[in-house]
Amino acid sequence: RLLTLRLGHSTRDGQLVSAKLAATLPLTLLLSTLSLGLAYLLAVPLGILGAVRRGTLLERSSTLALFLLYSLPAFWGAMLLILLFGGVGLLDWFPIHGLSSHGLEDATGLSWLLDRAHHLVLPVICLTYGSLAVIARHQRAAMLEVLNQDFVRTARAKGLSEGAVILRHALPNALLPTITLLGLQLPYLLGGSVIIERIFNLPGMGLLTFQAFLHRDYPVIMAVSLLAAVVTLLGILLADICYAL
Repeated sequence: RLLTLRLGHSTRDGQLVSAKLAATLPLTLLLSTLSLGLAYLLAVPLGILGAVRRGTLLERSSTLALFLLYSLPAFWGAMLLILLFGGVGLLDWFPIHGLSSHGLEDATGLSWLLDRAHHLVLPVICLTYGSLAVIARHQRAAMLEVLNQDFVRTARAKGLSEGAVILRHALPNALLPTITLLGLQLPYLLGGSVIIERIFNLPGMGLLTFQAFLHRDYPVIMAVSLLAAVVTLLGILLADICYAL
């Protein structure tokens, strides 16, 4: 039955587990993809900057900021963002509940896209900052190691500009350890979305998993565990492909 994706029925409401996953997985994948892409987009330049500007005030400040971000639990960060920007404290900039605004549930086109994006800002930030800190620190360490290699000194001795040395010679080699993290970050984001989706009441797989644990819905829990394993394998495969590239 597993090979044909017959995952059984939920003991909570009798629905097909595969149908429940199909309805909730796209949102969780969207959150994970956005947060992981944003984390790498910011972390790689920060790691390079930290290695190139080693010992400067800018590098020390960014290191302190990254350590602070890494130490903040996701649920605490979510509550802080809600208090600051969710209309219950200082500013009312972003919605903190659900995936669509009242009256826009059936909207289409640009209105639908902007409304969904508005609702996803805070959850994506919460899922991003932890990964950002980890990836940036690994990228900095890898870049420092590569910059001390002989081929980098040779490139400089040939008269290449510092930008060419860093981007064309050092960076491709320094990216390899960072790419390794890709296989680990994907399941981490799926797990972290359980808390974030619960706080922001988003109808994704995280909220489904939370409710399954509350009601001891074992078929759903086993299906989610299976999916997490598959995503881990896919992440490792993606990392291998990126190595080749």
